[in-house]
Amino acid sequence: MSIESRRNFLKTSGTLLAGAAALGALGAQASEEHAHDHGGSGEGQAVSASAENTCATCEFWGGMRKLSEDKSQVVAQSMGWCNNPKSPNHTKLTAPDHLMAKPGIWKKWGAI
Repeated sequence: MSIESRRNFLKTSGTLLAGAAALGALGAQASEEHAHDHGGSGEGQAVSASAENTCATCEFWGGMRKLSEDKSQVVAQSMGWCNNPKSPNHTKLTAPDHLMAKPGIWKKWGAI
């Protein structure tokens, strides 16, 4: 390999490395902004514990959730599977704040 080839290789490699670092920084910034706007890690999405016909407060909803200390809110950490065989969303992922369109199938979560 000649000296000129090595210089071109190093120049090209340096440019690629700088570009990759810049893209990584942009990705990290976008991830941080998303966490700030939509609740960062561990915060979850709060739904009023008194909300009816809402997935997070339903006995059949299979997402990660917990009750707040004062039992006024259900804090959901993820999407969840609908396990209600009567629901049109049965075996589908739903958001914790998803409202059930079909009346009479929601059942209050026993922990509330």
